[in-house]
Amino acid sequence: MAPLLLLAGAVAVLSGSMVALQARANGRLAEQVGAFPAAGFSFFSGLAALSLLLVSGRFRARLARVPAAVRSGGLRWFHVLGGVAGGLLVSTQTYAVPMVGVAAFLVAVVGGQVVSSLVVDRQGWGPAPAQALSRARVLAAGIAVVGVALTATAGEAAGGTAPGAGLEGAVLPVAVAFTVGLLASLQFAFNGRVTRAAGVPTVTALINFAVGGATVALIGSVLAATGWLARPSGLDVPWWAWAGGLCGVVFITGAAWAVQHTGVLVFGLLAVTSQVGVGAALDLTNPAMSDRVDTQLVAGMALAVSGSALAGLAAARSARRRSVSRAAAG
Repeated sequence: MAPLLLLAGAVAVLSGSMVALQARANGRLAEQVGAFPAAGFSFFSGLAALSLLLVSGRFRARLARVPAAVRSGGLRWFHVLGGVAGGLLVSTQTYAVPMVGVAAFLVAVVGGQVVSSLVVDRQGWGPAPAQALSRARVLAAGIAVVGVALTATAGEAAGGTAPGAGLEGAVLPVAVAFTVGLLASLQFAFNGRVTRAAGVPTVTALINFAVGGATVALIGSVLAATGWLARPSGLDVPWWAWAGGLCGVVFITGAAWAVQHTGVLVFGLLAVTSQVGVGAALDLTNPAMSDRVDTQLVAGMALAVSGSALAGLAAARSARRRSVSRAAAG
């Protein structure tokens, strides 16, 4: 059991790293082709990879369970739309990362997730029962928000060299990332319901990539029709800039396997820590972002991870109390 647990922990770290690598790859690609073309490529390349699973009759049977669950009322129609939040998240990657860096983007998203999880869990929108608000979880959300605020202005005093540096150039992208992070918890909740209906997380991943890709294509079409879509400036990008979609596939499949062996709490802590850590390392190797990795940004990262850890511990305590109550009632 111990070797399997260590392997699952390593996969959790790898999965979190994939989120940071995806953000860096998509951001680099966006610098050349524009935000929405880069987001679209990321989604549709991941969708193409996941579509290979359709050759399996067992996978197709699992996929058929989802529309059947919608027809029977086991799922609501909007539960399959979790990929909309994913589409917005990847689109925000391609917009925000070139301006503020990977680390600040990820801290903002994590902060939004911690805050929105209060509402999602309180309303019981996911597969788990509704959870009452606790002081610990509210405190965790507050800590995460402070971390986001610190990262939004990191590097300003040092004269950060990020494109568009300044109040609008730093705060606005972080605010957008935080807002999209608010939707991420809703996506996780809906995905949990779809996975429960399908029986395997790869079905949920395929549906997410399809819906997210459609979302990106719709927004991109509107921007193109109104003249707001930037034209590509070229395709002179390194090979790894095309790998954002595959990074997303690795994250989803790795997370689906690892969480079964580590539990949600341990997986979340390892993944979030590796996300922001790898994000900071990537920024340090990027000359346009290295000035932003200062003491203030590191403090913001630490607060975001602390808020996530406190929220996870509070959720674990709540789950133990519910388990004890059910055992006593039985």
